[in-house]
Amino acid sequence: MASVACAVLACWGIPCLASDAQAPAGSNAAGQLGAACGPIAGDPTIAQASTKLPARPKRIVVLEFMFAEALASLDITPVGMVDTAYYPAWIGYDAQRLSSVPDVGTRQEPSLEAIASLAPDLIIGVGFRHAPIFDALQSIAPTVLFRFNPATQRLGMPNTQLEWSRRIFDRIGCMTGREARARAVEQTLDEGLARDRRRLAQAGRSGEPFVLLQELGLPDRYWAYTGNSMAGGVASKLGIELWPPEATREGTRYVTSEDLLGRTDTSVLLVSATAPGATAPGAMLAEKLASPVWRYVPARRDGRIALVERNVWGFGGPMSALRLANALTGALLALPAPARQTHTPVTASPR
Repeated sequence: MASVACAVLACWGIPCLASDAQAPAGSNAAGQLGAACGPIAGDPTIAQASTKLPARPKRIVVLEFMFAEALASLDITPVGMVDTAYYPAWIGYDAQRLSSVPDVGTRQEPSLEAIASLAPDLIIGVGFRHAPIFDALQSIAPTVLFRFNPATQRLGMPNTQLEWSRRIFDRIGCMTGREARARAVEQTLDEGLARDRRRLAQAGRSGEPFVLLQELGLPDRYWAYTGNSMAGGVASKLGIELWPPEATREGTRYVTSEDLLGRTDTSVLLVSATAPGATAPGAMLAEKLASPVWRYVPARRDGRIALVERNVWGFGGPMSALRLANALTGALLALPAPARQTHTPVTASPR
């Protein structure tokens, strides 16, 4: 298994660290997770946690895609996870490893019976979904629920989902005794972000404004990722400007093509909810922009709209961030550069 895991990690540029398997275990008293990591109490990323946690958990159940990705990049296979059928399409990182992991229900409604049958020694979930069942979960095994969104007010500083997810990932690295591998993954992400930033700068595309839309399967209605989203954090690292820049609770805002009419210099990247299949990308894009208003959007008129592969997940961990950075960079560089103009903001109509 170790050699297979190393091969997968090598494809993503992550070194296989033999020292991880020999790292000393941390303390399990009162949630202390190792000297290098500090106590779990007071960690702003954690919403709730059992009083005592295992020092080196072996059988972990994860109740959100982000945590499945995190464990896989740390060379750990969870014993159970939610929504297994959707992981390959939405994230895809190391999907082969996770393809045989037992399903324990959905992210919204995990099955307590299925979780208990796996005899886990740690359960990882998210507060906004799983707080109501926290007591039931920790009656099965020690449980940690993370805060999914950046806690700006608690930290007193701006945060994006990129920085927040990295803090969560670091904590999971501590909880599992894989600090060395976590540092290697973080280094790979930083190197990838720097590489993509150079590519954009060398092409003269630094500072370019763009909007990243998530297709929702609704007529002319999309999520636009906002300034505090994963995309916002990645854009900042790449030296490009994501619109809309404001922070929102979920890191997204509903928009329509009408909201883009005044964005004369803004390229549009659309994350498709469906696989291209045999349809030519141009024909597929035209089909997705069927609203009559789209023909008046400057980005479409100037040929600055591109489809982005569907399993670029905006709510993942470091490997999702790296994939997103690569996708944004490649998509923008494939489009013509916008004329540098001052856009006229259009106030979105009330919805």
